[in-house]
Amino acid sequence: MENETFSILLTAWLMLVVAIAAPGPNLVATASTALGHGRKAGLLVVAGVATGTFIWSLASAFGVAAVFTVYPPAFMALKLAGGSYLVYLGFRSLRAAWRNTPGAIRPDTRRLSPLASYARGLGVCLMNPKSALFWASISVFVVSSKASPFAIIEFCIAAGLSSFTIYGLYAVLFSSRGAQAIYRRATRWIEAAFGAFFFMVGVRLVTA
Repeated sequence: MENETFSILLTAWLMLVVAIAAPGPNLVATASTALGHGRKAGLLVVAGVATGTFIWSLASAFGVAAVFTVYPPAFMALKLAGGSYLVYLGFRSLRAAWRNTPGAIRPDTRRLSPLASYARGLGVCLMNPKSALFWASISVFVVSSKASPFAIIEFCIAAGLSSFTIYGLYAVLFSSRGAQAIYRRATRWIEAAFGAFFFMVGVRLVTA
């Protein structure tokens, strides 16, 4: 793999990792399940989220690439739209960090079977409308890297594994005592890091 291709894919992967670590619907589903039902149920939600992440990465990388092949000007339009959305995400997260907005995680007391736990994670990941915009932004980097199909599949697998690892750590954390207090102390800094990173990447994408 060429250095430039690797650099672009690495940037896309870092975007994904920061987004996974930052507060959002996937984290809320993972943490609330772990708080209410324990570590096993939380990890089953994580497995569903990781599956959804892999599906999104495949769909965005190969689906968007097909659109660009048929209609090349769509690449510029998506680049501008995706970059603008990343700037918006960054600004919103920086504002939340500045205001120190409290988290929305609460113990989930509903009855959940193992299959329902997995389905919850998968559904939250796939049905979140903001995911489409986020993955469209990432797809600009993946497609512009001109990586081989094999390398893109490797990237998608890495995306799914990263999702499972990071959310898995959250599931373990929130299944332990005192998790909410730790989360409240860390949320502001996570939001700030998320905001700063995506603001810079969004500006780069729009101006490049």
